[in-house]
Amino acid sequence: MLETRTTSPVVVPIATAVVADRETTRAALLELLESDPELTVIGSAASVQASLPLLDRPELRVVLVNLGLSDGGEDSAGLTFIRTAKEKRPDVGILSLKRDIDEHRLRAALDAGADACCMATISEYRLHQAIKAVASGATWLDAEISRILLHAPQRAPGKAQGGPHLSPREQQILRLLTDGYTNEDIAERLACAPATVKTHLAHLFAKLGVHDRVSAAVAALRGGLL
Repeated sequence: MLETRTTSPVVVPIATAVVADRETTRAALLELLESDPELTVIGSAASVQASLPLLDRPELRVVLVNLGLSDGGEDSAGLTFIRTAKEKRPDVGILSLKRDIDEHRLRAALDAGADACCMATISEYRLHQAIKAVASGATWLDAEISRILLHAPQRAPGKAQGGPHLSPREQQILRLLTDGYTNEDIAERLACAPATVKTHLAHLFAKLGVHDRVSAAVAALRGGLL
């Protein structure tokens, strides 16, 4: 009788890179990335120009960038990097890190194409979660950042001036999407089928006039929809 053996699928680590001008910041982030066997570091850079060869690496999936990056005296170099990276490699997820809450800069990062915004003080576990969410195509915002960007007291939920009317379930799904949950995660939390979530997302995208998750999150942030 022939003995059959089952082999576990090979898990390919998520290829990551770091862009930060401060050596201590780069070293700390690289150490955090290397502590997770599901992640692999393919390089780091201290400036926008030095990061370009990293963006040429086909295996690259997620880049962590210091939003306070100062490149040649330009204090918006972090935003420049995000725009450059998204133009050159729209398939690569961008996770921006900010030491303090700067609403204008955070909104600008999302407008530039960032897939995630995290505080620089984020825990190691949460950072790994954020990277894996971005690598899977989800959007991620730190809870503290979400409170600043998503909760506009002068507007009632779903009642942004000139904005679309969203049903309570659509608002739930949009909030979870913006918090970085995948379709499967949303389905589990709302006790429904992933196909149902997909249908709701299609309706949401149509109402918001967007075609993807990141654009939906940006529309929510801009319009005070949550």
